[in-house]
Amino acid sequence: MLKSVLLSSFILLSIFSFAQKAPAPAYLLGQSFPDSVRQLSLTTTKGLQITFGEVLDAHKGRKMVIDFWASWCKDCVGGMPTFKKLIYKTRRKQVDYVFLSLDKEEGKWKAAIDRLELGGSHYWISQGWKNTLSNYIGLDWIPRYIVIGENGMVIFPKATSASDPSLEALLLN
Repeated sequence: MLKSVLLSSFILLSIFSFAQKAPAPAYLLGQSFPDSVRQLSLTTTKGLQITFGEVLDAHKGRKMVIDFWASWCKDCVGGMPTFKKLIYKTRRKQVDYVFLSLDKEEGKWKAAIDRLELGGSHYWISQGWKNTLSNYIGLDWIPRYIVIGENGMVIFPKATSASDPSLEALLLN
């Protein structure tokens, strides 16, 4: 019995480790998001509905880091201090930070924003993981960071840690 529990645990850890290290789909780099993805409905912290395309348009002309996260995600919450340091390091750069929550409950999402004292723009994906954006980017792990260039094209399709040196280098240059 113990052997089967250990084997099952090892298999699950291996799968999760692979998901975290799996590359982003090759088609993302240098692309803008298709209309089907841009139409995804998001909820603002004030309870208003906005599309993902409207969010992208609002930040056009500046680099934008999108952070996919959830309040229940241990890695997401644990990585926030590092992410806040990255935000601070890039404060003089033309970088906007957009947080897209995959929380199951709107109240927990809002409470986490307050508890973690997160700046930036916040939106809730009420559909959770099963949505056109998650499917399009091949979302397999959170946190997940994507960088959109000033022209609206994806310039960095996947980081799973705010301490990723490539992410910081891209934002500081």
